Amino acid sequence: MPLERWLDRTPDPPPDPESLYTRLAFPPAPDDRPYLYINMVATADGKIVIGQIGGTAKGVGGPTDQKLFRRLQRACDAALLGASTLRAGNVIYPPELPRFVVTASGNVPLSNRFFTDAPGKACALVPEDIPSEARATFEANGIAILAAGQGAVDLTAALRRLRRERGIRVLLCEGGATLNDGLLRAGLADELFLTLAPKLKGGADVPGIVTGQGFPPGHFLPLTLLSLYHDGDELYLRYRIHPQPAGE
Repeated sequence: MPLERWLDRTPDPPPDPESLYTRLAFPPAPDDRPYLYINMVATADGKIVIGQIGGTAKGVGGPTDQKLFRRLQRACDAALLGASTLRAGNVIYPPELPRFVVTASGNVPLSNRFFTDAPGKACALVPEDIPSEARATFEANGIAILAAGQGAVDLTAALRRLRRERGIRVLLCEGGATLNDGLLRAGLADELFLTLAPKLKGGADVPGIVTGQGFPPGHFLPLTLLSLYHDGDELYLRYRIHPQPAGE
C-alpha cells in the first residue's frame, strides 16, 4: 500500500483506503449530550454548493464521497440537520435511522423524503414559542416535536434531551452552515469529517461549511487531524474539534 495515499492516527485504522470509515470508533458520549460529528463536502475554496445559492451539495463531491456519506450515516444513532438543508432538496437516510431537523419557524417541506420515508423516525427540534400554526401542522401530520429555547432552538438543551430522553449517544450532523456555526460556538461538536473536492467555486455570497456569527476577531477553533485519505484528487479529512476557541 503506497503510504502517500493515507495518514491515519486513529487507534484502529482501516487496512486499506477502500475500507475507509467502515469501522469507525468514537470516544464515549458525555453524560449530558451525544458525541457529535459533522460531515460536510466542500470545494477546495470551502464552498458547499456549485449550483445556485440555497441549493444542495449535489455535484460538489464525487462517487467516493457519496459512498463515504452513507458509511458515516450508518455509524450514528441519529442524524441532525438544519431546515435550510431540507428546503434545498430531498434528504434520504436509512429508514431505521432517527432524524431531527432544527427549525425556529416550522417552515420545512413535509413532503421531503426526510419525513415521508420514515414518518415515525422524524422529529422537529423547535423553540418553545414556535408559531401555533406550525405546531398544529406538525401535529396534524404526525411529526413529533421537541421544544427547547425561546425565539430559537436552544441547541445545548435540545441535545441534552436527545441524550437523556432518547438515549442517543452518537449524533451525525450534516449541516447546513448556520447549524454548524451554532453547534461549534456552543461547544457541542466533537469531530469534523470533511471531503475537499478538486473544484473552485468562488463567490462572496456562496456559503462555506460554517457561516453565521462565527468567533470574535483573533479567535478560532483549533482542529487536530486524525486521518487523511485521497481518491484521485479528492481528499477525505477527519478532524477532532477542540472545545475551546484559541486566540492569536
